Amino acid sequence: MLRHLFALLLLLLIAGQQARAQLPAGADEAEIKAAILFNFALFTEWPADTLPASAPLRLCVFQGNGLLTALTGLQEKQVNGHRVSVRTLPATPGGAQLAACHLLVLDAQDRERWALLKHDLATSSVLTVADDRIIGANGAMISFGIDNRRVGFDVDLVPVRQARLVLSSKLLRLARSVQ
Repeated sequence: MLRHLFALLLLLLIAGQQARAQLPAGADEAEIKAAILFNFALFTEWPADTLPASAPLRLCVFQGNGLLTALTGLQEKQVNGHRVSVRTLPATPGGAQLAACHLLVLDAQDRERWALLKHDLATSSVLTVADDRIIGANGAMISFGIDNRRVGFDVDLVPVRQARLVLSSKLLRLARSVQ
């Protein structure tokens, strides 16, 4: 099932169709979101000093995140020659733990800690993706969600550029909005 979702979402991205495409009936929302996150990673370039060739791509998430179980399904998958390594962060991670991440997935439970996290990540090349509109509106790089069974996401390029990340133009064309 997860393999089919990856293929469907990758096809949407490559074909240039709107990411607000209707979801297949019976699809598990958490698995779809995990597949979307995987595709965000596929279409992101990290600086070589942050993600050297063949190094694992560390996807980080806090315990209790609603996507944690689905995200563990990404463990060992390949993203542009990098093996995905899913890490669960402690409730109050240190700056080094955060900086060791390449992709940080946030949800509504992270609202209170977001201001501190954002400050700690200011000089790191960590792609921040929020499955929460409030965090998304407050400086996450990508904010995504499913409304009325339609996938959509928004991109804030200011923190993306500050983090020295490059998002593919294919990905940006699919966003609801790019700031």
